[in-house]
Amino acid sequence: MQRNEKREFCPLNMASLIFFRLTFVAAILSGTGVCADEPEVLKVVNWNVLYGFNHKKSIGQGVDWIQKQQADVVALQELNGHSQVGLATLARKWGHDHAAILKEKGFPVGLTSSQPIEVVSRKVKGFHHGYLHCKTHGIHFFVVHFWPGKFNEVDEILSVIALLLKQEERVIILGDFNGCSPKDESFLVANAKLRKRDYTFVERVEAKGFVDVVHKHDPTAKVSCPSPITIPRWSKDMEELKLKRYRIDFVFADQVLAKDSRSGTISMSNEIDAISDHYPVVVEFDISKLSMLDKDDGS
Repeated sequence: MQRNEKREFCPLNMASLIFFRLTFVAAILSGTGVCADEPEVLKVVNWNVLYGFNHKKSIGQGVDWIQKQQADVVALQELNGHSQVGLATLARKWGHDHAAILKEKGFPVGLTSSQPIEVVSRKVKGFHHGYLHCKTHGIHFFVVHFWPGKFNEVDEILSVIALLLKQEERVIILGDFNGCSPKDESFLVANAKLRKRDYTFVERVEAKGFVDVVHKHDPTAKVSCPSPITIPRWSKDMEELKLKRYRIDFVFADQVLAKDSRSGTISMSNEIDAISDHYPVVVEFDISKLSMLDKDDGS
């Protein structure tokens, strides 16, 4: 037998529903509550761009690739031919309103960010290429391009960093190290037969407790250069190039920051082959705790 039942809402249930809807809307408007547990992710790209994006011939392709990454911070080496104004113009194309370059001659390094950049120091004297020390997103970034054998360069940087760590500041060292990691030795011995192996730069950084973010998350990533763009100038063919492939581009984070790293790898996309001889390093951190500390400090 079919019954025609009349459904009624309990006044208490209706009141609860209205309260929930009001609370939900308020949470969205205030930016709290509903998404409170979602991590705040900082994405960082590090890339040696070969004489300013393949001698300035591949600037458009380089900008397009970086734009696709939607990174929060981008560190670049070999910005040859680029100025402070020029880098700032490029940075805006990939969504960054803030940029800093080390110098405007030789082989500059640079940093761009989605947040304001405080340039702490630009150091050139006593260095082959120099380094850039900036603070953005609450983190100190040391953008480096070491010269083989000039180990005083890493020693001086680490002495500056030691003071920052005592003050419980967060630090990332990233760039072209022109040196290998001892973690890659088995790969290097078996594959990079045309390369000399020197671990000094990396060993000194790791001795201070810094963590190789790529190795932590993707230990199979062993190659950051060279790409086929170097054929035939520096390698006669792919056979020879494969005997020169190794990893010399790194992102190192201090131990506290490294604990909250989420990912790390080297992008060996085919499109890079026409842009640079180096492949970009891409890492991510959960900086939710860092952001909370900044709010507590009133910044």
